[in-house]
Amino acid sequence: MLNTMYPFLLVIHLFCAIIFVGYLFFDVIIYPNVKKMLGDEIDKKVSSAIQKKARKIMPFCVLLLLLTGGMMLSRYIGGDIGYLNSKLQILLLIKTGLASIIFLFVAISLSCAFVFKCKNPVGNIIHPVAFTLAIFIVIIAKLMFYI
Repeated sequence: MLNTMYPFLLVIHLFCAIIFVGYLFFDVIIYPNVKKMLGDEIDKKVSSAIQKKARKIMPFCVLLLLLTGGMMLSRYIGGDIGYLNSKLQILLLIKTGLASIIFLFVAISLSCAFVFKCKNPVGNIIHPVAFTLAIFIVIIAKLMFYI
């Protein structure tokens, strides 16, 4: 059944990854340079509008990334296949570890915003760190099938 679903899972996973990494790219690389031109008042309005929309889309996107990634992971790791029997498995586990750090940051952020209603302790570093990790995840994803 997983073999039948795998192409669909892969497409969903890739689209969610594009949305997630694209948002991080915008937030880390593009927007900081643009907000210098906007002025404080306009920047606050624009930032608020972006965050409001992102809070509706990104948790769903991250959840789909987690679910589809986990389902696809089971095709290459575990059971009779083993865990560290090939370079692909080693790279996939490294990729999974890096993604887990991002998911941990997302869980902390969402918990602070919606459950505890407190200031996010990783708020200033989460997007640059997540973007850096995402770059490594994309590189590893491409290398997995060639090394």
